[in-house]
Amino acid sequence: MNKFVIVISTAIFVLGSSFAMASGNKESSLPYMSAQDILNKMACEGKKDGEKIKDRVDGEMVTCPAKIKNPKK
Repeated sequence: MNKFVIVISTAIFVLGSSFAMASGNKESSLPYMSAQDILNKMACEGKKDGEKIKDRVDGEMVTCPAKIKNPKK
């Protein structure tokens, strides 16, 4: 009987976990940001408005505060 309970609880855990992972967190209220935008935002921290930084991905100059280039809607 104990083995049966363990098997059932393990199956419920595995199925529940896979459904949660497959959902892709579609309910998130956070805005989409690409990795490039996140790196630029991090590089602008501590800098004054109007200062220029070099983009770490494509090398172009970005003026702080960094703007999100690739909004996905």
